Amino acid sequence: MNDFLASVRARIATAFSGLVDYASRLTPARLAWGGLALAAVTLLSVNLIASQTLGGWKADLTEDKLYSISPGSVTVLTSIDEPIKARLYFTKKLGEIAPSYARYFDRIRSMLEEYQRISGGKLQLEILDPEPFSDAEDQAVAAGLRGRQLNAEGEMGYFGLAASNSTDNQEVIGFFSPDRENFVEYDVTKLIHALANPKKRTVGLMTSLPLDGGQNPMTQQQSQPWLIMSQIREFFDVQTVDQAITEIPSKIDVLLVAQPTTLTPQTAYAIDQYALKGGKLLVLIDPMAEAAQLELLQKQGEGRAELAKLLKTWGVGFDPSKTAADIRHARRVQFGREQGMVTEYVAWLGLDQSNIDQRDVLSSGITNLNLASAGILTNVDGATTTVTPILKTSSEAMEISTQKVGMSADPIGLLRAYKPGGHPLTLAVRISGDTKTTFPNGAPKPEAKKDKKTENGAAPATDVAKEPSKPADTKPGPGHIASGRVNAIVVADTDLMADRFWVESREMLGQEFAVPSASNAAFIVGALENLTGSDALIALRGRGIKERTFTLVEDLRRDAERKFREKEEALTAKLKSVEQELEKLQTAGANGNVVTSDKEREAIEGFTNEMLETRRELRQVKLALRQSIDSLDGWLQFANIALIPLLIAVGGVGWTVWRSRRTPKS
Repeated sequence: MNDFLASVRARIATAFSGLVDYASRLTPARLAWGGLALAAVTLLSVNLIASQTLGGWKADLTEDKLYSISPGSVTVLTSIDEPIKARLYFTKKLGEIAPSYARYFDRIRSMLEEYQRISGGKLQLEILDPEPFSDAEDQAVAAGLRGRQLNAEGEMGYFGLAASNSTDNQEVIGFFSPDRENFVEYDVTKLIHALANPKKRTVGLMTSLPLDGGQNPMTQQQSQPWLIMSQIREFFDVQTVDQAITEIPSKIDVLLVAQPTTLTPQTAYAIDQYALKGGKLLVLIDPMAEAAQLELLQKQGEGRAELAKLLKTWGVGFDPSKTAADIRHARRVQFGREQGMVTEYVAWLGLDQSNIDQRDVLSSGITNLNLASAGILTNVDGATTTVTPILKTSSEAMEISTQKVGMSADPIGLLRAYKPGGHPLTLAVRISGDTKTTFPNGAPKPEAKKDKKTENGAAPATDVAKEPSKPADTKPGPGHIASGRVNAIVVADTDLMADRFWVESREMLGQEFAVPSASNAAFIVGALENLTGSDALIALRGRGIKERTFTLVEDLRRDAERKFREKEEALTAKLKSVEQELEKLQTAGANGNVVTSDKEREAIEGFTNEMLETRRELRQVKLALRQSIDSLDGWLQFANIALIPLLIAVGGVGWTVWRSRRTPKS
């Protein structure tokens, strides 16, 4: 064997020596051409080997990894037990008319092919071109796809997905709208998840909010259900739970409790026992539910106070008289009689990833949340549970009175009086751990109805957590749970579920689409999924949603606007003084004839000049603001367009000079 190997090595050495000897006799031109030919052969060989061995390798350089399959999707795809047939419909003529659709189709096709590979063939993909008057078009229409008119002849184009499982359950994406391209993985995985897991978990809904629609107190017309309920029902079966129930049904996997204003003490006891037995809860409690302020006037009660008592036992304090404000995350709003004024409303918050605990699983895929008049959660001393904040304000937050928000709010007044508190406020928490019951003596005895007015006839000022109602007996009844492990998520806001705080309506190709502008629904659905123990889809929530703002630009605008508001306040005071002075002069005149002295005319003229000067100062503040932002914008454009190439060029010149100095002179 050794002799054989030695013989082979000798032959290779001889061949190589002959090749070197032959090459040494070639002219430089032939060597150059031979080198190019060898390089071409090597490149083709590497390409061939790479295509066979590295075909599944890819690099996604986008910040949000929009073109990568998330771990949540992988979990869903690998858990498919039975085959799922998916038909992707795309009319080629639609791509010819609008090339953006063709590019979008290529992305979805590649994603579905990757889905097919990850599922091990359990996902069966078929791609069809539904040409006009073809069988494929008939199938697309029968499946429920929505067409788009292509021309004056009425030909329709289709771009959607229809899928079914072995039990003939069917899910459809009627049309892949470009507005939802950042959500396409979420939409497709959600469809597959629904077919792979046709049995949904059950969510119990206990609320006084018109989540499923109701009657508008002003117009007496039926209001539409909140869109978040359709999001929840896509993943869960929802069962309404009455606020006077004495036992939570055992089939409920998660109990969603949102602003239950008519909750009775007996139902609070039922929730207490449900939680101690291992039931999971998502609690939303709000000092001012702005989205349903009028509706809740017809559903007044002590339910929020009863809920606050439970939270206090679990280690979380809630005071409905206090609302969180944050100048750093204040949202800009329009207000006034004609919506002509724009300012920052410190009680309406636009939170970003800096406000979310990145260690919590709920942070996956959540980029921004919009809250309105949110409450403040605090830790209760001596609690045996673990309370972990999920959402917090910035350190520039401030506590304000709940009476200053809602329909009578004055955004400018709040901005003028704003004083940063110097520490963050907690808006949402996760509660876990062992705790005792809120009702150590058992279920409270139903009380006779009483007039809830005070001695002077006014309603109670607040509903801060009180002591539990008196029990029926000194000893608890049979089946009473005295202690147990609680697992709950508490959010001090309900308005984040309202449509106007997380969706925008956009019209495209003659149809109206609801496009998410924030991750509110993703946060709620993710919390429910996490509490049910199914977190496979949490990473898919709202991928790619991001409102990219320049922090420095925002700070410049905010500082200038503060100065603007201060001068505006001074100007308003002066204008009022002028009006009062003129009114006095008019009153002094006879029959409406105003007679003014020279001294009075000089005073009015001087004050008018001062008012005009103040207006000029206001214009200067605005001009300075615009110039600061324009200057910063110019530097940003320079950095994006020219700075990097200049740095590369300077680096190249420097490297060349350095090499030339190190190279010895001949």
